[in-house]
Amino acid sequence: MQAKLLYLSDFLNTCWLPTADQKPKRGKPQTYSSISFLLFFMLMLLKRIHPFAAMHRWAKANYALLGWQQPPDRKTIRRRFLALPALIQQLMPAIADQCQQLNHSYACSFADKSVFRALGGLWHKKHMLLKVVPHPSIDTEASWAKSDYHGWRFGYGLHLIYNRYRFPLMATVTTASTKDYTLLQTLIASLQQRLGMVLADSGYFAHHFLKAIYQQLVTTPCLFKRTQRMSAFAKYYNDMAGSVVGRLTYSRRKPSIEPNFAYIKELTQLTATNPLPYKGLDRVSAYLLVASCTVQLMMYDNFTNQQELGSMEAFKAAFQ
Repeated sequence: MQAKLLYLSDFLNTCWLPTADQKPKRGKPQTYSSISFLLFFMLMLLKRIHPFAAMHRWAKANYALLGWQQPPDRKTIRRRFLALPALIQQLMPAIADQCQQLNHSYACSFADKSVFRALGGLWHKKHMLLKVVPHPSIDTEASWAKSDYHGWRFGYGLHLIYNRYRFPLMATVTTASTKDYTLLQTLIASLQQRLGMVLADSGYFAHHFLKAIYQQLVTTPCLFKRTQRMSAFAKYYNDMAGSVVGRLTYSRRKPSIEPNFAYIKELTQLTATNPLPYKGLDRVSAYLLVASCTVQLMMYDNFTNQQELGSMEAFKAAFQ
């Protein structure tokens, strides 16, 4: 195994504790470990190799770099790729815990979403309502969302929780139209015992969901309308979010938003005009979660080598 990959593999194996349903079962032992396959897909992302047939060709020529005794076939590559989201969502909080030496803290974290353009043509709303697909290139699992900065976008949303050092803590992927606040409980579930205050934009402002996670209270720029029948929670939230301290705390969010997603967009080269390389929520989820986990590993590697956490050149060059 290549030295850098071996070093990352050892680190990931210290982070990952398989759950009961992921532990080895009776029968033929697993030929390829989950960690080695995660590193394989990280390499494919950095090398811009997206089709499974191309991944298979690369694996046949370079399988020894990952410590494999033989290359996996195309079906195995595809199957393990689609299994990535469950693995990565278990692994990301564990990596964050292991990276405490990066001087990051859970006391103040941020929740946000970025929409990535779907592969293929646009499915306009008038056709969506009629359930008419005018062109076979359209990804029918994608949907529309409006951004304050980019306007209407057709694609998928990457939801992230990250700290003030821009280190990702947890991620999930949905179609673009999914309301931000409906994902918050999922995002914080594995971090619940460690998170302090979560800062988010107005997309996360909803009474029911804010109240459900009040222990990790989300501070948004919005306040509940003051009435005589306000609930005790709404009054408490308004007092907290509208205070000088609440406003000052929320002001920390803005400098961290775009740089965090910029790391992922630079790794994947997914600009406003470049579409995702896959169709369908299952494949897009695997791809964007690999990118999110890769940012974690890049920052860990940069810290170990005493470089700027957000520096990408040395990390990418190690795998060219």
